[in-house]
Amino acid sequence: MIYAQSPQGRPMPAPSGRPKRPMWHWLLVAGVAALGLLVIGIFAVVIAFQVLTRGNPQTTLEDFYSALGTTDCELFMDSTTEGYREATGLTSCSIFEEELGHFSSVDYEVDERINRQGYAIFEVTESYSSAGEDVEVKLRYYVRRIDGQWDLDGIEVIEPGAEPIT
Repeated sequence: MIYAQSPQGRPMPAPSGRPKRPMWHWLLVAGVAALGLLVIGIFAVVIAFQVLTRGNPQTTLEDFYSALGTTDCELFMDSTTEGYREATGLTSCSIFEEELGHFSSVDYEVDERINRQGYAIFEVTESYSSAGEDVEVKLRYYVRRIDGQWDLDGIEVIEPGAEPIT
């Protein structure tokens, strides 16, 4: 390789023969990179919005108990599915208030929560007084996600010795 001499006497490398990139090339590359980052940012915002607005099935369970304790028909209707209301016969506010107007407060404790595809299953110990006696019942609540909202879809009594859901 032939080196030219610099004025200070040091050898200089010969030019490579490749032309320098023009300024428009670097602006184009920067524009494409910025556009790519913008698209990624938009996707991140959409995904974050979807995750943050998913709701919480436990809030549905709390709303259900609150509706029973305060005889709030609107909250009851909003926290249950139509299928559940039909199965229990609580299909209108007048029926709800007539059937549950005497209902006193119920204490409950969530023993276990199991997540399934589109469902959250809560095993709950419910405590209340009936005819002067303290009653404790173990129940399984099925909270279903429909159109982005969690609604109570079913309740079953857990029999003593029953197999847990795994």
